[in-house]
Amino acid sequence: MDINAINSANNIQNLNHLNNNSNVSINKAQLKYSVEDFNNVSSENLNVSRSSILKSEFSQDIQSLNDGIAKSQIAQNSMDKLQGFLKNIENKLENSQNVDDKNELKKSINQDLREFNQIAFDTKYKGENLIANRFNDNQESIEVSSNNNIYSIEKPNIANFTNKIFDVVNNGNLDNEQDVQNALNTISNTSNQLEGLSNQFVEFSKQLQSDAKNQIIEQNFNQTINFGRESSDFSKSNINVNAGYLAAAQANIIQEQSVRLLS
Repeated sequence: MDINAINSANNIQNLNHLNNNSNVSINKAQLKYSVEDFNNVSSENLNVSRSSILKSEFSQDIQSLNDGIAKSQIAQNSMDKLQGFLKNIENKLENSQNVDDKNELKKSINQDLREFNQIAFDTKYKGENLIANRFNDNQESIEVSSNNNIYSIEKPNIANFTNKIFDVVNNGNLDNEQDVQNALNTISNTSNQLEGLSNQFVEFSKQLQSDAKNQIIEQNFNQTINFGRESSDFSKSNINVNAGYLAAAQANIIQEQSVRLLS
């Protein structure tokens, strides 16, 4: 009989013996992690699906917070600009006694109000009105959903301020000191309301920024957890790398056992 054939047959028998003999085969249950752990979505040790979901939720939350911060800052900046128009109208009223043609003065103030109103309606984020409502607007507040929290701030309707100023100026007699004072009081009240609304948006923005900061800190912490810890917050790339190391280690053990049996 051919010696090589005998050796080959013996080799095959030895390999079969290695795979079937419980005394020398690898017992995967003895390993802390098995390859199946990385593929089993219900694994308590490493849950890839949960990690992916958490990263997706984190991304969505940060985007939502960024949108909310942008909306609040745009609204705040516009209201600060509107204060300039109010100041300009106030100066014209205070100096009204030096103007002979009060109708021209009213026209000048009305032009300021039109520009005031235009800025309010031009204050948008991705097409959404932020501080002035039109008849077809169905969102009366700015809402931000993040990490099971909902932040909300009511949208001011600046157009209402414009109408009040327009009425008190155009329905009054600017030659009459009391009518002028009524108009000035309306301007002052409007300015105070704008300042209060602007401060609300500042606080709203701070809340969103604080939430975003906390989520980023938490996300960075989760991404630095070591492979050996009991956690389901591993990044997917770390899972794949360590799965490769595990498979290679198991292959090396099998190879070493085979060499000893065949030698």
